[in-house]
Amino acid sequence: MRPYQKEKVKNYSARIPQWKKIDKEIQQLTKQYHQIDPGSIETFKDFPLSQKTLDGLVKADFKNPTDIQREAIGVALQGHDILGAAMTGSGKTLAFLIPVLECLYRARWTSNDGLGILIISPTRELAYQTFEVLKKIGQFHDFSAALIIGGKDLKGEQERINRTNIIVCTPGRLLQHFDETWNFSCENLKMLIIDEADRTLDMGFAETMKSIVSNLP
Repeated sequence: MRPYQKEKVKNYSARIPQWKKIDKEIQQLTKQYHQIDPGSIETFKDFPLSQKTLDGLVKADFKNPTDIQREAIGVALQGHDILGAAMTGSGKTLAFLIPVLECLYRARWTSNDGLGILIISPTRELAYQTFEVLKKIGQFHDFSAALIIGGKDLKGEQERINRTNIIVCTPGRLLQHFDETWNFSCENLKMLIIDEADRTLDMGFAETMKSIVSNLP
């Protein structure tokens, strides 16, 4: 008689291709979008967000959404346009960056798809701050991102701009690329975000923004 040996439990989940796991997660998440109730949201885990985004939020020490985040994130996930207004420090940046990541994740975006998200900020400082937050909460995603602002190497930006999935930029620099970067394409753009839109106009960028929008699909 052979001694008793505990039967090994086979891990069938390990055999499931990664793309199937992602597809399943996306299907489960999108089914929950219409059920989002801002009043019942206490933590970011209460939103139907991808595990990669949730991991990024935890790593960056973001736990509890602010009022603007509770109200805006669900609407953005459902694909609606948003005009948001809130005080400085209220969390507007995270309110649009989370839907940005989820939008590309849901679309299974890759570097071959090119530019998917365009975020325009009125100043270099604000663009830099937005880019830093994006890097923190998006660190577990595979998307490429670039900070496109004046004062940096234009040629270097031109070489990588079409391989970038998310661009955070200032109006003047973006328009310069439309004028001088011959292969710069926005034909696959999924989302346009104008951060501090009122301030952008107050700073005299109205004509620049008109020119930018005219170059978008």
